[in-house]
Amino acid sequence: MADNNQSFEDFLKKKKKSHRAKWIAAGVVLTFFIALIAVSADWVISALVHTRKEVTVPDLTKKPVTQALDMLATSNLALKQAGVEFAQSVPPGSVLRQIPSAGSTVREGRVIRVWISQGDEMVFVPNTVGSDLRAAQLAVRQAGLVVEKVDNAYSVTYEKGLIVSQSPKADSMVQKGGKVSLVLSNGAPPASVILVPNFKSKKLAEATLWASSQNINLIIKEDKNSVFPNGSIASQRPEADSQISPEGNLEVVVSRRAINDEEKSYHLHYEMPQGKNASRVRVTLEDATGDREILNETKQPGSKIDLEIPYSGRATVRVFTDGILVREREVE
Repeated sequence: MADNNQSFEDFLKKKKKSHRAKWIAAGVVLTFFIALIAVSADWVISALVHTRKEVTVPDLTKKPVTQALDMLATSNLALKQAGVEFAQSVPPGSVLRQIPSAGSTVREGRVIRVWISQGDEMVFVPNTVGSDLRAAQLAVRQAGLVVEKVDNAYSVTYEKGLIVSQSPKADSMVQKGGKVSLVLSNGAPPASVILVPNFKSKKLAEATLWASSQNINLIIKEDKNSVFPNGSIASQRPEADSQISPEGNLEVVVSRRAINDEEKSYHLHYEMPQGKNASRVRVTLEDATGDREILNETKQPGSKIDLEIPYSGRATVRVFTDGILVREREVE
């Protein structure tokens, strides 16, 4: 009886070994076929690649992207944008450089990487008016621009040694590396030279009195849509510090805006902080009629700004110096 049991156990052990051997054999066969498929696939891909025709990479530089795509398509090549860069000599949207380089031999289907030009780099012209020459030159250089020349002129607005005007004007956009011309103040003019004062935002009576004392013809025009208070000067021609001859013409535009029953007036008084350089001052008004600019001028350190600002409904008056908000006042 014991022999029978032992024979049965031996039979089960042989059965398990047989199953294990079959699984091992199947695994070996499967691994062999996977390896064979991988080798075959690699061989096929390699064969396909190496059977592709060799072509010469065309020169894509300075070509618009659309034209570059057409050129590559004829050679069964592809394009990929690798980046964008500023370039003065290459128009915006054109190829600046490429990899592989023009004339290289590659197989069809190769991807050509290109860098696209953004054209000239543009920068803002700094405000140098009211600054001394050294500070003005430094500001121009820091902006990536070059001082082309420095002229001299008399001024009733800026003391000797300060910048009276510049070209291009402040905040305009120009090509990096561009040139800026400066005009340096020689101070107040001699008695024989007449310079026009700044009458903007002043009362008409002030311009009338000055024109009469200097024997200047005053031409008065009116603007019913002006944002300035009724009776104040909105603009003038020639501009402040322009030289004018006796019996010459000074044209001023006076605000004659209609005053409705709901319109009020806010008196803005602001004193410029003490310092070395002048600052660009902007005064804006936001009321029921929308947003508008009341003043945008360069002011000397310590100078005072007094404006009568008409507004409707609830309004907000903001004062900016060199682009920084320094005062905000809500009025009703």
